[in-house]
Amino acid sequence: MKKKRIAALAAAAALTLLLCSAASAADGAALAGKTPSGIAADGDGLLFTDLFSRVIWRLDGGTASRFAGRVMPAGPDGAPAAVYSDGEKDEAGFVEPWAIVPFMQGWAVSDAEANVIRYIDENGVYTLAGDGKSGLTDGKSVKARFNRPTGLACDGENLYIADTGNGCVRKMTDEGSVSVYASGLTEPTGLCWFGGALYAAETGKNRIVRIADGKTEVISGVAEPAEDDGVYLGGFVDGPAEKARFDAPQGVAADADGNIYVADTNNGAVRLIKDGRVYTLAPAADGSAAPIKPRGLLVSGGAVYVADLTGECVLAVETERGIYSDVPRGSFWAGYVEQADLRGMITGTGEGMFSPSRPVTRAEFLVMISRMHLCTDGSAVINGDKSFSDMLGEEWYAPAARWAADMGVTEGEAGGVFNASREIPRQQLVTMLYRYASANGYDVSASGGLDAFSDGGSVDGYARDAMSWAAASGIINGFDDGTLRPADGATRAQAVKILICFMDSLGL
Repeated sequence: MKKKRIAALAAAAALTLLLCSAASAADGAALAGKTPSGIAADGDGLLFTDLFSRVIWRLDGGTASRFAGRVMPAGPDGAPAAVYSDGEKDEAGFVEPWAIVPFMQGWAVSDAEANVIRYIDENGVYTLAGDGKSGLTDGKSVKARFNRPTGLACDGENLYIADTGNGCVRKMTDEGSVSVYASGLTEPTGLCWFGGALYAAETGKNRIVRIADGKTEVISGVAEPAEDDGVYLGGFVDGPAEKARFDAPQGVAADADGNIYVADTNNGAVRLIKDGRVYTLAPAADGSAAPIKPRGLLVSGGAVYVADLTGECVLAVETERGIYSDVPRGSFWAGYVEQADLRGMITGTGEGMFSPSRPVTRAEFLVMISRMHLCTDGSAVINGDKSFSDMLGEEWYAPAARWAADMGVTEGEAGGVFNASREIPRQQLVTMLYRYASANGYDVSASGGLDAFSDGGSVDGYARDAMSWAAASGIINGFDDGTLRPADGATRAQAVKILICFMDSLGL
C-alpha cells in the first residue's frame, strides 16, 4: 500500500517548521505543535482545524497559511488562550474548532467547547447556531443550544451536527431552524452524508451507524458493555462487518462507490467498510507508518486524507487497494486478489504486479497463511523456535516459517531443510491449510467429494483427509474438465483463492 505524508514532519522543512516548531512568522501561524482535527477540500488545497492554535489553516502545495482565527498569547498551560469572538477572519477567535464542512456559500465550523456552530465566508466569522450555553434546545439559529457539538456533514442544503454531549444528531436548515434529527446515540462524533443517508461514528459504543428515513441501523462494530455502566469495550478486529471491532472511532467518510472509511481513533488506524467486510488500510501489512490519533477524514482523488491529532500531520492514504496491472478488473482472479490485498495477506511481486500465474513457493504460501492469521488475531506473534538447516533465520520468510513449524503446519523436508523456493503441489498446499485449521481449533470434520473428480483417487495418502475436507467445504472446486490435479503445482492466484474461500467458509 502506498502512503504519503501531506504536511509531514520529515517531508518538507518549511512545513515542519509551521506544524511543529516555535518560531516567528509573518502571519503568526508558527506555534509549537498543531493538532489537526477536522478537514475539508478547498479548491486545490485543504482546510483543517487546529485544536492547539484554535484556528483554521489552509494547506496548499506544502505550505500552511492561516485561513481564519487569530492566535492568542499562550496561557498558563502553554497553549494559546481561548477566545470566542466573531468578526473579520484574521481577528475572530475560536475556542475548540473541531470540524469544518462547506455549507451554503461558506464554511460551517463546530466550536465544541463553546457549544456553538460558527460560519466563515469572505466577509468574516459569525455565530451560526447556539447561544454558548450547554443544553438541548431547538429553534432558530442562536436560540438553539448544544452540548459539545463536534462532527458536521452537509447534504447540499441542510447541515447535520453531532451533538455529542446530548447523544443525538441535530439538523439545521439553510434558514437557520435547528431540530433533533436522530437521538438515542452514545457520544456521536464524526459524520458524513452519502446516498441519501447520514453515517455517524458512534464513538461511545465503538460502532458506525447509518441514519435514514428516521431509522438508525448499525452497519459495523460491536457495542460490548464493560463493567462500568455506560462504558463499552473497544477492540481491533477486521472481518465481517457485524463482527468487526473499533475503539472510539471519531471520523467517517464515503467515496463515490459507497465504501465507508473510518478514523479508528484509539487504534491509530484507518479502516474500510466495503461489501459487508471491514479492512484495515493503515497501518498496512508492510508495517509502514500509520496515524497516531486519526480524526477528520476527506475522500478525494483516489486517497483518503486523514487529520492526525497527535501526529501533527495530515496523511494521504491510497484507496485504490488490490489493483494490480496483471490482474485486470473483471478477470476471474480479480476479486480474490483484491480481497487478499485488502486483508493484508499479499503485497504483490513489485512494480504493481501480482504474477498470478507464477507457481507459489513454500515460503510465499506460509507468509500468506501467517498474514491471514493476523487478520483474525491482530495480537498474534508470528515467530517461533524451530530452525531449518538451510535457513539463516534472517530471511524475509523466516518468522513465518518458524511460526508455522511450531504450529505443526509444516514439518520441513527430508534432511531438516525448509526449501523455501520449492513450488507447492496443490495437495500439499491444502494439507498445510488443513493443519493450520486443526491447530487453531476450526472444525475440519467435513469430508467427501473426492469421487466427484475424475482423478480424485490419485490424491496421495498423506493428503486425503485434507483434500476431502477442502472439497466438502467448498474451499477447492477443481477445474472445468472435472479434474482436481492434486500433484500439480499451485499458482499464486490459486493459493489466494483457496485462502479466501477458507476464510469465507468460516465466516472470518
